[in-house]
Amino acid sequence: MQFTADRSDGDLAGRRDLIRVARGCYMTVPGSDTPTWRLKQLVTLARCEAALRVSPSAIALTHEAAAVVLGLPILESEPNVRLAVPGNRSRSTLVLPTVMYGPPEGRRRGRSVKLLRSTTAPPPEEVINVGGLRVTTPLRTAMDCAFDLPVRESLPVVDAALRVVCRPDRFNRRCYGEMEVDAARERLMRMVEGQGQRHGKRRARVAVERADPFAESPGESVLRWTVDVAGVPEPVTQRRWIGDDAREYFLDVAVDSAMVDLEFDGYGKLATSADVRAEKQREMVLRRGGWTVHRFEWRELADPERLVRRVESLFPPESARGVRRRRDLWL
Repeated sequence: MQFTADRSDGDLAGRRDLIRVARGCYMTVPGSDTPTWRLKQLVTLARCEAALRVSPSAIALTHEAAAVVLGLPILESEPNVRLAVPGNRSRSTLVLPTVMYGPPEGRRRGRSVKLLRSTTAPPPEEVINVGGLRVTTPLRTAMDCAFDLPVRESLPVVDAALRVVCRPDRFNRRCYGEMEVDAARERLMRMVEGQGQRHGKRRARVAVERADPFAESPGESVLRWTVDVAGVPEPVTQRRWIGDDAREYFLDVAVDSAMVDLEFDGYGKLATSADVRAEKQREMVLRRGGWTVHRFEWRELADPERLVRRVESLFPPESARGVRRRRDLWL
């Protein structure tokens, strides 16, 4: 990062080796082989550092910004940056510079991102330092996201925060962290209830109730949310199954009663021809065992209504739990 005084901000504005992330704040352009998703992540981290610099009295980064610094997954590639501040004397919202992505011949404008200041402050014990940046703890970050984001968007953060404190092992379904799953979920629920009349408590409760640290990616979290919305039987994340070749397989989101496996193909999962062959062999074993395998990609997660309709179509009507859709999960 490079910082400059207001009066000399224009001296760096035209340089192609720098990206302006805030007034007087610049980051160095990464290598040309950096994928766009990674570049957006680096820009978000730079915005977080810049936000704390332009608001020196801020208590900590919160919500999605804290999640990015903590390494917790979020769905929005360029989230707004939120800060907890002791007072709100300045403007509560500040629009940050928009960043252009892609090669010179096909550059595209990124999302319009805002710096949001909030006086809903975390207590000192819920603030930590990560790489020189003040952020809320994983559980506090999860709670804030559960309050202020739709359940579909907060669930990946809540799942990941529970993974941090529980350290679950998919091989034996046990936890090796500071607490068990039920204890972590109860603690998070107590934090939610301790927020009094804070807006968004209903959806925060729903997100915490549905949290599952065995979900290993944001895509798996969203697929589990989708199955819940569709009203089909309880899905199991990272379902362990032994194939006819005596090997262990783990299914991303499995519905045992219908023998349906929903697989999320994230970035890099099928990066090489060897990956494709191995995944094809794995799918053949699952199909021989009676499983029906359906694959999903990142682009499908952006249209939740269409995603729910597709998942609904994969299950017979008798699979529903009585209510065709759980509307509380759309909060």
